[in-house]
Amino acid sequence: MFSFGLFRHPKGLKDISPAELRRLAHESDRLRIVDVRRPHEYQQGHIEGAVSAPLGTTAKAVRSWPHDTPIALVCLSGHRSQAAAVELLGMGFSDVSHLAGGMLAWHRAGLPMKR
Repeated sequence: MFSFGLFRHPKGLKDISPAELRRLAHESDRLRIVDVRRPHEYQQGHIEGAVSAPLGTTAKAVRSWPHDTPIALVCLSGHRSQAAAVELLGMGFSDVSHLAGGMLAWHRAGLPMKR
């Protein structure tokens, strides 16, 4: 297990705010939002248009996508999405971001969730 205080931000990973993610989701038909939480967490509420690919299955879920596909990773607080980002960047994906603060930040911003 790693210490969150010592975790280095992976090169190429971009943080994205809830407002920015919402704006990009509305403006881009290429952006893929990938929710890496467990299925029951996803079912409790997720960002509209997000696909569920729990951490550990994320790489398999995106394997066939072009490597220039813009991907925004989402989890509860931002830690699992960072772990998934490391994996996707290692696979050669070039446009990877993660929702800083995760769904907790999304909820605090008062943004809508689909159930």
